[in-house]
Order: sequence, then C-alpha cells, then structure tokens
Amino acid sequence: MPQGRTPSPRIAVLLATHDGERFLAEQLASILDQRGAELTVFVSDDASRDGTLAILERFAADDPRVRILPPGTFGAAAPNFYRLLRDVDLTPFDYVGFADQDDLWAPTKLSRHIELLREHRADGVSSNVTAFHADGTRVLVRKDYPQRLADYAFETPGPGSTYLVTRRLAEMTKRQLTDPNSPADRAEAHDWLVYALARAAGLTWVIDPESTVEYRQHDANAVGANTGVSQALKRVRLMARGWHRGQVLLTVDACIRVASPEELPRLQWLHEMLEPRTPLSSVRLARRAGQYRRRPRDRAVIGAFMLLGLW
Repeated sequence: MPQGRTPSPRIAVLLATHDGERFLAEQLASILDQRGAELTVFVSDDASRDGTLAILERFAADDPRVRILPPGTFGAAAPNFYRLLRDVDLTPFDYVGFADQDDLWAPTKLSRHIELLREHRADGVSSNVTAFHADGTRVLVRKDYPQRLADYAFETPGPGSTYLVTRRLAEMTKRQLTDPNSPADRAEAHDWLVYALARAAGLTWVIDPESTVEYRQHDANAVGANTGVSQALKRVRLMARGWHRGQVLLTVDACIRVASPEELPRLQWLHEMLEPRTPLSSVRLARRAGQYRRRPRDRAVIGAFMLLGLW
C-alpha cells in the first residue's frame, strides 16, 4: 500500500439464502461490484432444494470473497442470520452488513453508508428503499421519518438489507444471541433486534433518506414492502392477533439487558405496561403512542388499537 494511503474499510456481508435461485446471481453481483470497500460475503443456506447452492459454489469458485458456511436447516430468515452472527469471526472487520437473496444494491451503498457512520459517529445506518415489481412498477418506500423516543421497541428503521453496522454493535448482538438467559434469539426479525439493541444501549443510528437498495417484490417475499392495501391489512391482522405485542415484549426484555442509564427507565416502564395486559395499562400505553412509531399515520393506528384493546 502506498505510504499515507488510508486502507479501505473491511466489511463482512452476511447473506442468508433459501431457495433463491431466481434472483440470487443478480443480487450477489450487485454486492461484489460495490465501490470503495473491501468486503467478504459470508453465506448461510437454509436447506435450499433448488439451484441456490450451485450458484453460490460457482461464485465462490470464481471469487475468493464469497465464503459458504456449511448448510443447515433454520426454518426462517431470522435464525439463519443469527447463525451467521454467531458463527462468523467478525474480528478482522470494521463493519457488518446484511443481505437478502433477491434485492439489488446501489453501487455506492456501502461507501455512502461508511461515510454516514463516520460523519455521525454512529453505530448503525439504514435507508429508504425502492420497491419494484415484475411489471415495472417502482415505489419509493420512505423509512427516514424522524426517530422517536421508543420507536426501536416497536419497529425497524428499514429493511435489514439496507443495514451497515459497526463491529461493536454486531458483537454486542452476538453476545445477546449466545447468552442462554437472553430472549434475543427468539426475536422473529433480525433487523428489528439489531436496531433495538443499538438504540437501547444509547448508540446513534442514522436513517439515510437516499434509497440504496432496489427492494424486489414477489410472491416469496418474507415480509415485503409496507405499501398498498394488502400489506397494510396483513400488518393490521398481525397486530390484532397479538403477534406484534408479543414481539415488542420480547424486544423490550432483550433491550433491558444492554440498556443505558437513560433508556433503562423507559424500557422498564414498557415492560410493566405490557405484562400483564389490563385495560388501564392499555390506556397508559396509548397515551404515549407518539413515541412508538416514526410515521404519523402509524402512531395514530397503534394508539387507536391500544385504546380499543385490540393490541
């Protein structure tokens, strides 16, 4: 390396796959073509029955930056990502990113987010995304509404495929995942968990207003973009049957273990209000609904559900 030249930051990209042969090659190419970053892609495959492993092996044979972990059976995306966080040695890396198998990354995604992390002295960054469909429809999915006091306990700051985090935050998450007394590994959304732990610990998180990921929408999406009536109804049903409340409680419990002195009282209050569920606690929760979601419409919805006893 020439004297005085700053070495490129080293990034571990964690890619979870499952039956992803349709779009995997395109996504991998967009990751490997990133500018201004020295990266290694670690892949964990979840019992794929299609040509996913063959595609991965072809990429790994052609590019030493692609490393495939022994395949396993995990049953969902979150446990697969948790396996990557637990099993990959992160010590040689400065930053850690997460990748889905079917999106497309903008060529400067990583370099832009490294600069944002440095500029804000932050430990995590996510961004807006552009949802796109097979028919050519494209919709900007905005995630950069201002962060609220407790939004981290209730939602993600964007899809995990937009994340870049410091090794410090990734290692903190790993410690929670490997602690038998922590509920962290039961969280059903790895991106929500990482964001929540960061904010609970008092770390800074930046939400980039620029779209850095083309978020492919298709019939096999694990979650999909929160756009349109069908997606809104899907999330309302999850809320009404208690799934969201259960995940919030689990997230709060995990966050209490890493909480800063400033965040601990807020998390303890939330835990007290969430369990047991009573009409009084629902009203008290609803009174603070403005703290729980970034988008104004979402704050109104969750507040109404709480007041009606449906959350």
